[in-house]
Formats: sequence, C-alpha cells, structure tokens
Amino acid sequence: MKTIDDIHIRQIDLTLLIVFDRLVAMRSMSAVAREMGLTQSAISHAVGRLRVIFDDPLFTRRGSGVEPTIKALRLAQPLADALMSVRDAIRFGRHFDPATTGREFAIAAPDSLISELAPTILETFAAAAPRCRLIFRTLGSAAAIAAVAEGEIDLALGAFGEAPDGTVVTPVAAQTYSVASRPDHPRIGETLDLTTYCTLDHLLVSNESNPRGVVDDTLAERGLSRRIALALPNMLSAFAAVSRSDAIFTAPTSACEHAATIFRLRLHTPPLRIPGFQLGLIRRRDALSDPGHLWLETLVLGPLQRP
Repeated sequence: MKTIDDIHIRQIDLTLLIVFDRLVAMRSMSAVAREMGLTQSAISHAVGRLRVIFDDPLFTRRGSGVEPTIKALRLAQPLADALMSVRDAIRFGRHFDPATTGREFAIAAPDSLISELAPTILETFAAAAPRCRLIFRTLGSAAAIAAVAEGEIDLALGAFGEAPDGTVVTPVAAQTYSVASRPDHPRIGETLDLTTYCTLDHLLVSNESNPRGVVDDTLAERGLSRRIALALPNMLSAFAAVSRSDAIFTAPTSACEHAATIFRLRLHTPPLRIPGFQLGLIRRRDALSDPGHLWLETLVLGPLQRP
C-alpha cells in the first residue's frame, strides 16, 4: 500500500532538488537559471512543483531575488544531504575523491590491530577524508569471512584459510609469537624456560566455551599442558591484566610489541616452537574494481607492511 510520502516522492525528480538547493544558496532565480543552463521560466515552474509537494511557498520575492521561508530553511540541510548521497552513489565504482565523498566504511579486525591502526586512520580521515567515516568491528574468523562475503563489511584482517567463493585473501605479514609478562615478574629470570612457562598461569583470548589455543595443541604434542587461568574477549584487556599480575600471555609478536608501547610489559621468546601464521586481508572479489575500497585498503595496509 502506497503512503502519502511515497506519492510525493514519485512527484520529485532530482532536477527539482538541485533547483531548491541552488536557490537556497544563491537566492536568485535568474542566477540559478544561468548556472544550470535553464530558462528562468523553467526555474519558476520547478519552484511551483516544489510548492505543491511541500505545501509551502518555499521562496518569497525580495527585491530582485528571493528569500527562503522558514520551512525551506528547515528542508535545506536534509535535502542537501540527500543530494550528496545520490552524488556519492553515482560516483561509486567510477570515481572516488576522499576529500569530498561522504562514505562509510567498515572493517573487522582484532582489537590490537584496531588500536594500532585507529590513530593513523583517524589522522588521515581528518586531513584527507573529512566526510568519510570508518566503523571497526571485532569478529571471529568465521564471522568476519561471512560478513565480508555478505557485504556487511568492506574488509577484514585476521588469520584466514582458503578464501570462499567471491572473496580474495591478500597476505599482509607473517606472524610469530612472543610471551608477555610484567617487567618485574618474580619467577622469570634472564630467559623464560619451558618448565616455568608451563607452571605459570596463562591468559587466553577466546570467545569459546571451552577455550583452547595453538599453544595448547603444541604443548600436547610434547605431552605437556598449561593452566589457562583467565579467558578474555580481546587482547588489550589481556595485556592490561598481564601488566599487573603474575600471569603470562602468549600472543602474536606484532600485537605484543604494540601493547608494550601502551602497558608495562616484558617480552620473551617462547620456550617452544609455536607454529606461526599469515595475517591476511579478505575482501569481496567485486570490490577490486571499487576505487574507494582500494583507497581504504592502501590506507590500512600501509602501517601493517612497514619493515
């Protein structure tokens, strides 16, 4: 069933909105006619149609120009925003100018990577893309892949296996592991030995009901185990807890190094060989032709691929 609003929308074409927008700015029908390459009669006709749609005079004559009514001034910003959205949609996939485009992006990444990327991206957005907005989300690997495939987010960073149909994974950086402890840990000497490692309390980042990580599998191959004293939903909270306790946290080295700039931490080489992994960036295959998406990807990869 059509609403009254739907009926009114069908009466509007974009030329009417452009005429309205320019009249609010220029306050002269003749000036708008010249700018748009139309006759003054065409502008007057457009204003007449707008008056019917919005049930308001919208513009009253004042001297050689016009003055917007109170209702016209209230309509000015929402209609200008609507025009900008249409312009952005038309430019989408053909041209991307971060300085003028008001586009929203979404990225899924571990919280430690978000903490590392956010300041750089915020600075770039403020200087080069003041109307753009970025939404970060923390998702598990499977959820991130699904969100990318369904178009809910633009790209995701993490450890991904084979890319599902319609997506592409780009290697970002090989990742190894380090162990974080507080600097004055009473049981860790010059180096961290395997016996001490196994007997200390460990932290793990996991949302699973039965938390287990790659370290547990590696220890099990040697007939060893560790005690996971606390499972947390994100890495920064784990590093914060480690910095003020006797527990230790085994995490990707890049995350440990970044966390050490925020918290009081000492980093150790693991006393056993833990298989590393490849940090990757996943996005939809059809995004490869989107210049805005490629701009975002370059912005994200820059800080992560520095030597």
